[in-house]
Amino acid sequence: MKGVKFGGLRSDTDLGLVLYSKKISPPKARTTTVDVPGRDGNLDITEALTGRVMYEDREISFVFRVPNPKEEWAETYSRVLNNIHGKKMDIVLDDDPDNTYTGRVSVDEFATNRSLAEIAIICIVNPKKTYKTSVSKSVAVSGTKALTVTNNGIPVVPTMTVDKEMTVAFGGKSYDLSPGKNRIFDILLPKGDSKLTFSGTGNVKVEFKVQSL
Repeated sequence: MKGVKFGGLRSDTDLGLVLYSKKISPPKARTTTVDVPGRDGNLDITEALTGRVMYEDREISFVFRVPNPKEEWAETYSRVLNNIHGKKMDIVLDDDPDNTYTGRVSVDEFATNRSLAEIAIICIVNPKKTYKTSVSKSVAVSGTKALTVTNNGIPVVPTMTVDKEMTVAFGGKSYDLSPGKNRIFDILLPKGDSKLTFSGTGNVKVEFKVQSL
């Protein structure tokens, strides 16, 4: 039976719900336009600042049914409220088990219908879903060392952990790295292979989570 996992709780075995329907809305693009006098239409500068499209949060809605409403409605409804209502959680669907949505879960008071034994749940989640395993590559640097990483999702900023000060070159520019974890927002790995070139002496670990819409 298909279901949903809210945090560590399954909708069926832990919450006593049967999934009836679901809707995953696409995230709305954050667009920016400028009205330029003497020009037809507006000037679209959506990608001007970051070079890519940014997105709003998205909504996932579920309708669940209570199998034995006469005996179990009150107990089941309270169980759902106590365990997931209002909480920020990881959400995994049985028909997409390798990816995780993250956001806030709420019981929809107006769509919930006791006479139909239906409990409606709305989740406002991050626009991107995250693949269950991270990409991680390590390399020892003595002088200059190039490391190629592969991103199979949408563009992502990696975390670079170093134990000594060094520099990294990407896209024709060089950036300083301090001991510990470093995230440089100008280093945005596109889909496919990317080369990071490290200079210095020490150990480097590059890691990121693959994301998609």
